[in-house]
Amino acid sequence: MPERTARRPTRAASKSAESKVQRAAKLAPGFAIVIHEIGRGRGRAQPQVELARIAPDTAAGEEVELALGSGEVVRLSRARWQEVSGEIRDLVREQLAALEAEEREALLERLVLASAQPGWSSPQLSAALHGLREVLRERLPRCAIEDRRPAGLSVEALLALDQRSFWINGWMHDEDGQGAVTIVSPESARVEVTRGAVRYERPDVVQFYAKLGADRTRKHGFTAFFTLPAPSLLPGGWLAELRTGDGLQLEIACLAPVADVHAARAAILGELAARGPIDGPLAAEHGRHALTLLQERIVGESQIASVEVYGQPPRRPATSIVVPLYKRLDFLEHQLLHFSRDPDLADCELIYVLDSVEQTDELAGKARELFALHGLPFTVVELTASAGFAGANRHGIAVARGRRLLLLNSDVIPDRPGWLAAMNDFYEATPRIGALGPKLLYEDDSLQHAGLCFHRAPGGRLWENAHCFKGLHRSFPAANVARAVPAVTGACMLIDRELYEQVGGLPLHYLQGDYEDSELCLRLHDAGRENWYLPAVELYHLEGQSYAAGVRRTQSEYNMWLHTELWGDRIEQAMADFDPHAADEAPPPAIATEIARV
Repeated sequence: MPERTARRPTRAASKSAESKVQRAAKLAPGFAIVIHEIGRGRGRAQPQVELARIAPDTAAGEEVELALGSGEVVRLSRARWQEVSGEIRDLVREQLAALEAEEREALLERLVLASAQPGWSSPQLSAALHGLREVLRERLPRCAIEDRRPAGLSVEALLALDQRSFWINGWMHDEDGQGAVTIVSPESARVEVTRGAVRYERPDVVQFYAKLGADRTRKHGFTAFFTLPAPSLLPGGWLAELRTGDGLQLEIACLAPVADVHAARAAILGELAARGPIDGPLAAEHGRHALTLLQERIVGESQIASVEVYGQPPRRPATSIVVPLYKRLDFLEHQLLHFSRDPDLADCELIYVLDSVEQTDELAGKARELFALHGLPFTVVELTASAGFAGANRHGIAVARGRRLLLLNSDVIPDRPGWLAAMNDFYEATPRIGALGPKLLYEDDSLQHAGLCFHRAPGGRLWENAHCFKGLHRSFPAANVARAVPAVTGACMLIDRELYEQVGGLPLHYLQGDYEDSELCLRLHDAGRENWYLPAVELYHLEGQSYAAGVRRTQSEYNMWLHTELWGDRIEQAMADFDPHAADEAPPPAIATEIARV
């Protein structure tokens, strides 16, 4: 993973240095370029050019305080400041433009590294640094892609994950296959992206350059996640430079990075799927870093926009039911119809979190109609942006008041009343319980969930979430015994709120509602708890009808890989101790027997 690290200088004690600063010029609001002498070498004073931040509380006073990029603080009298300061264009023309190319490149790099200090980054400073780069940089010959010229470079995608983290893919061609590609931000931060990049064959590039004869390498393609040493806040002005093995240097201009978080995520997932097995080095060394950042952005950019309460919820609910809503608002109608016929639900807090924000107006009208029809109180949490499954649950839990949480999918429908009271009774009576899940059924009365375990294909490395006895009839004997299981589904999961928060809740690094529940259950195992399956409670689960199967496939494969990377050893241990068929002979707890008789 290519990375350049910004220096973090330690600020020295403030001191007066009237004679130290020889020249200065304002670069951007609150910032200046300062030239001072730092000693003698080769018989002459050596000028040091630094970025300086002008302390806002001294800009109009008797003194001007400058925090230099090197960490030192310099104070100048107002008279001295007026004496040494001038226009930036004059300073550049008279002091900087005559420097050698390598000196100018080092200067630009030093200035952009200084801009990485906390609180220094701003759009105005980025624009000023970009302007300075365009004046001082040594322009390289443009790289023209022609089949008779061996040197070629193309950046086909540049994705902005945050202000310092980016994803790049493209291809390069040179005679000996030893070339290197450096990306240059608009502000002049530089990273050699081919160092550590995943390289792969590009038959189209090989064919294009076939006239040149034998190709020393067929792996012309490159993809990398990289981080800049300083934030980049400008959309345009990116460059890519190619240095060939024989010393030739060329450059190209890059398109502006794609900044939309969902488009960037889709592009990265598409590339992971196209580059062979999902568990290869592209995911491990680059994709995981990039997708984790994007998931954090998605959740971080989503805030609670409003909380609408319909009716009068109980003042002190024992249980809060949190239901994310995505696209299929008709599920709300079916759930509320069944919930309204269950007296136990009147004592619970029912919270719906709308994760498809474009449906806000539609849901508002539907919610009013459904409350008027059924009279069951419920709360609707509306968001500023989609947060995904785990993020939507997080927002719902933030407004919940119950001491227990029931995480529930919108496509789960009770078979009969009394289900929640039965789950609470079992939870209360079971020592060291972590999460509790009921029996979930398909519409044809076959089993969808009778506890979660893990499956690994013969000869495979990755562990997949597996539902015990999936597809068998609801009356299958082994599926009708309450027992401890490795995990339970988040489609319907009861858990103590304090315990949920203690182990960190649903993780945010998985994509679109997949494997969060099993990781939560594995955390509960590590905290000394057991997860239980309760077959006496039955609900129907329509399973995944808010998403197209093709959309989920690559995401699910990535999630399975990530889950194995994080928890593979723990899963191995859990499965060594678990036999789902042992439930045939295991006596059920007394409370489960009592519930089954109700």
